[in-house]
Amino acid sequence: MRSILDYIDKNPQAVVSQSIHDLAVTTNTSASTVVRFCRTLGCDGYKDFQRELIYELASMGEGDDISLDDITPNDVAARVVKKVMNSNIRSIEATERLLDIPTLERCAIAMVHSRIIDLFGVGASLLAARDLQLKLVRADKECHVYDDWHNQMLCAKNMHKDDLAVVFSYSGMTREMIEAARFAHKRGAKVIAVTRALGAGRLCEEADWVLGIAASEPLVRSAAMASRMSQLMVVDALFAVYVTKDFERCTNVMRHNYDEKK
Repeated sequence: MRSILDYIDKNPQAVVSQSIHDLAVTTNTSASTVVRFCRTLGCDGYKDFQRELIYELASMGEGDDISLDDITPNDVAARVVKKVMNSNIRSIEATERLLDIPTLERCAIAMVHSRIIDLFGVGASLLAARDLQLKLVRADKECHVYDDWHNQMLCAKNMHKDDLAVVFSYSGMTREMIEAARFAHKRGAKVIAVTRALGAGRLCEEADWVLGIAASEPLVRSAAMASRMSQLMVVDALFAVYVTKDFERCTNVMRHNYDEKK
């Protein structure tokens, strides 16, 4: 286990994006040894250890390593493309490892049983909300999303107890999204938050379930890049699991829609 500890001590940011098998190969150990190491530290397993590591890095001010590599004036276009691709890949891989599967399944079941699904987001997070809306419409699930913030607030204030709100906010601290979640709860609706896995944002306090994405970018940034890709990855996973929970109806509807297009 000493080799694992030494490697993590020297490469903590790399471990956040590594699978348990990659870490085992790198440290010349086995997956079972890595699991024993994690449990020795009081973690339930490797994924739990990765979460704790991210929290620790964030508290040390190093949690932004999985961000867009610094672009320099001397970078040629091909190098810029490579940096963007690497940033997106690392963010998606970290999000996949941090995503809590039982919570994801509970969210999908809530979607199946909800009367209406209302989606909320501003800025780049609105793009993720729009993407989920397009998928749900294809499956003939009634859902709403509005570009205008005032309409989003009206939507939240008019939700029913058997409705479901899905609120997107990378930071978890966007005032409008916190208010939307709060009003949805006041109306008795359930709330899913898609936000940073650190769970430090106030949005998490208003949510019934949190689907965490990797803390891949600083909160003050020029534009959402890797964080947007992580949100879309969660949207894809959530929708795919939703389809499995209502498989016959969803597949029949989507097959009908495909036939209509022809």
